[in-house]
Amino acid sequence: MVFTKIAIAGGSGSLGRTVVKALLDAKFDVTILSRSPYPDHDLLPGTKFQCVDYTSIDSLVEALEDQDALVNTLAYGRIPEEVHIRLIQAAQKADLKRFIPSEFGSDTTNEFVAKHPILGGKAAITKRLQEICSQQPEDNSTLTWTAVINGPFLDWGLENKFLMNLQGPSTPIYNGGNGLWSTTTLAGTGRAVAGILMHPSETKNRYVFVAEAELSQNILLDMSGMKDQITLENMKSKDLEAAAYEAIQRNPPDHQMFAVNLIRQVIFSEEYGNRFEKLDNELLGVNMLSEAEIIELVKRYSG
Repeated sequence: MVFTKIAIAGGSGSLGRTVVKALLDAKFDVTILSRSPYPDHDLLPGTKFQCVDYTSIDSLVEALEDQDALVNTLAYGRIPEEVHIRLIQAAQKADLKRFIPSEFGSDTTNEFVAKHPILGGKAAITKRLQEICSQQPEDNSTLTWTAVINGPFLDWGLENKFLMNLQGPSTPIYNGGNGLWSTTTLAGTGRAVAGILMHPSETKNRYVFVAEAELSQNILLDMSGMKDQITLENMKSKDLEAAAYEAIQRNPPDHQMFAVNLIRQVIFSEEYGNRFEKLDNELLGVNMLSEAEIIELVKRYSG
């Protein structure tokens, strides 16, 4: 099994762009699927662009007919669940060989994550993907799947003050700030996707786990050099659930803060399995970041 032509849904987003770059660097033929007739950013040299109607199976099948694999980087939550399912169905009808769903985050194989109000939907979509793949005859045209678990995006999480606010004047610290969690940069996740498609047999029909670092909020704070300049707001991660439901009950409802608080609850609560015990880094060509590299990244987003 060899993959050459790769389609990407959501190729203009933060993750999508890094996946596109990683695939081009690995010499894949890359096509970005978009509902817009024109790109909303400058395409990297060698990238193809295809306008599709995400509400139409026929439109998606037509766009995918000569592709080997589809990577879905459409943001779960912002894009309706039926679109994610429709992409899977279209990939099967177009005889694609591999589908990578829009997981890219917390470990949805964890029983608590699988039941989570936000992330549980990701688990349900991947389960549906598994069911569709398992119902096919075993031959060369069979659709297979790989799901990527990479933890929170380190660079995106710092830049957008999602993991913590190192620019001040204050930042929340959850459960004392010592809880460790596995994390990967956007670029590292892109390399993992390329690695999957370069090793189709070894990654067939399974989850892969990658991480470039294992960090805590206190480690990040120490690396930033901002410890004495930022006011720490000590909080319990369990309080994030109450804050989420308070946000959704506002008039108008704050859907963004509802999701943000519930996802933070997963990252900073031990029971959600955020420290990955076994990694597929070596297979997929993902390396752990050095301490110097992490410090450089942290300083970039510090006050």
